[in-house]
Amino acid sequence: MTGARLALCSMGLGVLRQCISVSGLGNIFTPRGTMRELTGWTSSSGLGVQRMLCASFAKEATGGDSIMNTFGAPLPPVELAIDAERIEVATDGFNGEHEVTAVAVRVVQQLRGSAPYMDLHRDSSMVVHLCSEVLEDEDMFQGIMDDLATLHVLGVKLVILASVRFQVDRRLQVETGDIGVRVRGLRVTGPKELAAVQVECGLARSRVEAALSRALRSGGASHGRSTIGVDVVSGNGFVSGRPVGVVDGIDTGFTGAARLVDAAKISRHLDAGEIVLLSALAYSPWGDTFNVRTEEIAARAAPALLASKLIFVTAGHEFAWKDINIPPESTSRRVASLRLDDARKLLERREELSRAGSCGVAAQLLDLTHWCVSALEQGVTRAHLIAPTDGALLRELYTRDGAGTLISRDIYEGIRSATSSDIDSLVSLIAPLEIDGTLLARPRPKLLEEVKRGCFYVLSRDDLPIACASLKRLDAAGTLAELGCLVVAQKYRRQSKGDALLSYLERVAIAAGVQKLFALSTKTMHWFIERGFSQVSLASLPRERQAIYDNLRRPKIYCKTLKGDRDVDVEDAFWTRRHAEGEFEIL
Repeated sequence: MTGARLALCSMGLGVLRQCISVSGLGNIFTPRGTMRELTGWTSSSGLGVQRMLCASFAKEATGGDSIMNTFGAPLPPVELAIDAERIEVATDGFNGEHEVTAVAVRVVQQLRGSAPYMDLHRDSSMVVHLCSEVLEDEDMFQGIMDDLATLHVLGVKLVILASVRFQVDRRLQVETGDIGVRVRGLRVTGPKELAAVQVECGLARSRVEAALSRALRSGGASHGRSTIGVDVVSGNGFVSGRPVGVVDGIDTGFTGAARLVDAAKISRHLDAGEIVLLSALAYSPWGDTFNVRTEEIAARAAPALLASKLIFVTAGHEFAWKDINIPPESTSRRVASLRLDDARKLLERREELSRAGSCGVAAQLLDLTHWCVSALEQGVTRAHLIAPTDGALLRELYTRDGAGTLISRDIYEGIRSATSSDIDSLVSLIAPLEIDGTLLARPRPKLLEEVKRGCFYVLSRDDLPIACASLKRLDAAGTLAELGCLVVAQKYRRQSKGDALLSYLERVAIAAGVQKLFALSTKTMHWFIERGFSQVSLASLPRERQAIYDNLRRPKIYCKTLKGDRDVDVEDAFWTRRHAEGEFEIL
């Protein structure tokens, strides 16, 4: 993201927070006029327009005497009433109004651009984990809390965890002169270590509750509201623990692992509009207390809650492309997205990457990646690694460019290039639509030729194709391609198989440098329009393709501009949500 776009995005997020924090009964307040004219605010509600004008009456009230400015003197009077004689109906706008019009338009565009994401994330559950380093920077911590409160107001059901590893190390160093022993990354927890964990977990809970209670109050102003309604609950019944036991011959004491996450109990609180706060403390049915890694709890809680996202706010680190390998569509070195298999491959290089890093930074980030992979393998669709920069959480969730690294489960399982052995299945899929005129008839030899050339892809189940599509270049430069013959077997329609195949082929096209993807259709026009295609004229096609256009069938022509993998990630999120809600495709 360029500096200008980042600044604009930050401005939009600031306005979003401000609008949420000061909106009362559906009103949005904006400043009117210039600083020289007004010191008040205007309400744009339908109840009418009220203005408060503050003026200095010191000289007028005293006849020029300066006694009004002395110690103990009364404050100057304020005129609250409206002088009706000063109001007129303006037909050409106020003087100076056009100075704020451009800014206002950008703000409106930001809000409109965020609206689809607000709808996407509303009523979804998210598990957010904060690294212990985040708690050390008060401004950073409060900024994250502001963003979490904003998510809550926007209808996201939040479960929050805050690691206290750094704080416990510091307390042990001060009290005992030693941070203790670790084995395979686990703290050996004796009575002193457990006491330190209990203290720091209590302090972290208090800080989170206090920060959320003052979140969304820009500049400390409550705008007349005594509370923002962010209720935080925690307790001993959300997560039960069990002992880790002996590791490499060392008794880990009160070090524990998550035994059970009570998803039903947590969900009841989330449905009641409360934020659930979990800690590193877990309890056994017989009353023992265990120190459990918060990352493990987060990775267990997300799938148990059927959460849409697991989010790790890192200590400030992120994955980046090496300078020589930056993808052409990327605007920064940040790795914007990874597939689950990509993340697994990174973990296979953990030792190598850890040696290349410094001060355990790489090891820490790869450890969080491990827990992301664990959650994805248990059913969570998407996980995020986000550095704690200003507004990063909101930008990652409510803007197309994002601000972190998205790791997503492989929704393309079963998609592969077609082979000659698939011909019979392809004919069975295509023939019914050729008969009713939906598809152009393809002789078997021509179909076999296109398969051998690598133009056809299939989505298979038990190695039997249940959907297919073709993808061909349209120009020598390789910037134009055509999607064709997209068919899903009748039995498997309404299961988003067509969406998955389209999304996969868009990624194939992007990787090959394609910028525009065309599709011709006689009956499924709305399906393509709903997925970002726009109708274009015959002249939009290259001349070679125009020459073989079927003037008898006269299919309509649609085109979609391909931008990058991150855009496809966003579209994946939308259609998987539609699938979950029953808004299935008919193709």
